[in-house]
Amino acid sequence: MIASGPHAPPERERGYSLLEILIALGIGLLVITGMLKILSGTNQTYRLNSNLSRIQENARFAIELLTRESRMAGYWGCTSDVAPHNALVTPNSYSWAFNDRIRGFDNSDHASWPATFQSAALPGTDALVISGIDATAHTVEYHLPCDSRFKIAQSHDLASNEVAFVTDCVQGAIFQITAASTSDRTLTHDSGTGTIGNSTPCLDGNCGGACATSWYAYPPGSLLARIRAMAFFIGTGANGEPALFWELLNRGATTTRAELVNGVENLQILYGRDTDADRVANQYLTASAVEAAGAWGEIVQLRIALLLRSVDNVRSAPDTNTYTLAETPVAATGTTVTHPADYRLRKMATTTIQLRN
Repeated sequence: MIASGPHAPPERERGYSLLEILIALGIGLLVITGMLKILSGTNQTYRLNSNLSRIQENARFAIELLTRESRMAGYWGCTSDVAPHNALVTPNSYSWAFNDRIRGFDNSDHASWPATFQSAALPGTDALVISGIDATAHTVEYHLPCDSRFKIAQSHDLASNEVAFVTDCVQGAIFQITAASTSDRTLTHDSGTGTIGNSTPCLDGNCGGACATSWYAYPPGSLLARIRAMAFFIGTGANGEPALFWELLNRGATTTRAELVNGVENLQILYGRDTDADRVANQYLTASAVEAAGAWGEIVQLRIALLLRSVDNVRSAPDTNTYTLAETPVAATGTTVTHPADYRLRKMATTTIQLRN
């Protein structure tokens, strides 16, 4: 029997020292902090690019819309170069001042803006009103001036109280439809009735003479269409942000307001005046200057500038930049027209529009 020797004591298990644990925790914190910074930077870049893309998309849509509608200003069919006869009771009222195909309102004279959208427009911004006719026109079968009645050659959807325009390519007239029948395709234009009203049933000619011999009768084949009139201005959108709005003249001579583009903070316009009848602008004026000169009929170009802002606060510092919109400086402080010194991203969008009519 072999006697066993003494057993070796078991080896004691060894853990991490406090220093090693602290070093590991420090390294882990550095890695996590770096990952968080990368994640935060990536998220900030995404938010910045997302807001910038939204601004660019909104700017493109707003400029395209303003350009399209402005080019249609003063479209009176085949008589766009002739001022139409306006038979309405109040031809110079904002919503139906159609003899001015285009009319502007300046930020410096906000108190005198048309009441229909004055209270909804933001101070320090401009507004633009455009008039013309709808591109869809109807053909006149006959016109009886003494009966104040038209008959349309085809079916139509014109309605009572709509403001309409008729032309035979020699002259044209603006009037309100006082009664409309889709069954026999007739329209009447009496005076003394309607929400706006016609000052006279005479639509051109010698309106002081006898209707049978002096009033103008539009011949068969004349074109008749509803009036299109709209105002563009900056107001407060449904989400509390500034937005580009338009207000449309309805079929019943009332108006409807709609938000078009959110995030449009300011609109400024200069009007190109042609002083020598060559269809080229010789000077660019504010709306107030054009109004003072009585020169709305001489405007051939528009210089439109928009200031758009982001929905989110994505700047690293407050925006104290000065943006010059159509020669109007817009800054956080020190200017007549201002913008908030917040952390939003802002971009300008500008265009020059040649009027066609």
